[in-house]
Amino acid sequence: MRNMRLLFMALLAAVFSGCMDHNDEPEGYAYGNPAIGEANTTVADLKARYKSVAASNGVEEITENLVISGVIVGDDESGNIYKNLYLNDGTGTLVVGINSTGLYATLPVGQKIAVDCKGLYIGGYGTMTQLGGLYQGNIGRMSDYLWKSHVKAIGEPNLSYPELTPMEVDESWLSAADQADAPFFVKFKDVTFAEADGLTQYAAPDNLADGGNGVNRTLEVGGTDLIFRTSTYANFATDYMKMGEVDVTGLLTQYNGEWQITVRTSRDIE
Repeated sequence: MRNMRLLFMALLAAVFSGCMDHNDEPEGYAYGNPAIGEANTTVADLKARYKSVAASNGVEEITENLVISGVIVGDDESGNIYKNLYLNDGTGTLVVGINSTGLYATLPVGQKIAVDCKGLYIGGYGTMTQLGGLYQGNIGRMSDYLWKSHVKAIGEPNLSYPELTPMEVDESWLSAADQADAPFFVKFKDVTFAEADGLTQYAAPDNLADGGNGVNRTLEVGGTDLIFRTSTYANFATDYMKMGEVDVTGLLTQYNGEWQITVRTSRDIE
């Protein structure tokens, strides 16, 4: 009988514990700052406002009341993107630098957010526009604390947002695109890796890495060679490069006038 009572009490405690855990998070809770209002400008307009700043690798504090909103199309799930998120609102894509890791746990691909830009910094990293904080007089990553006061998650992650459909681009588009508008969320079809021979890995061994812990391979887009950049910290860094024609989805960026593409996970190489 005593054992039965103990078992009953243990089951009762588990039920109450489960109820309390379920209610730990207040109903309607949203990550970030709920006071942030509706978007009043677009990613394309924001980048255009500071085009000359980015082009000169300058940096400037945003002093106007500017709010952007969009869907996260690139996160740090695989480790190939580091302390950055990529936001797309249908007019363009913007890289946001945040001095924090594991961002995908709370703000994954498919999460819609609003960002209050006033008080943040915008500038050129390798002449590509980046939103973030001030670091030694240049554009850098904002603190996690600052980020959480300038962002608001909207609803739940949803992979059906149209912003998550990449632009299908080819060699002719690449030659005509304005690098000042980078980054772009794109897809290349029927391209090949120049180094893929069944023995070469994406970003290994480690001694191939540059100062940014990245390894550059070559993606052949028609007759154009495009830098395919992989971090040695990516969870697919030691995978062997896929041979033959592949479709590649990723973030097309530029660094001091040179195009490069970074995939989010190994799933982006089909």
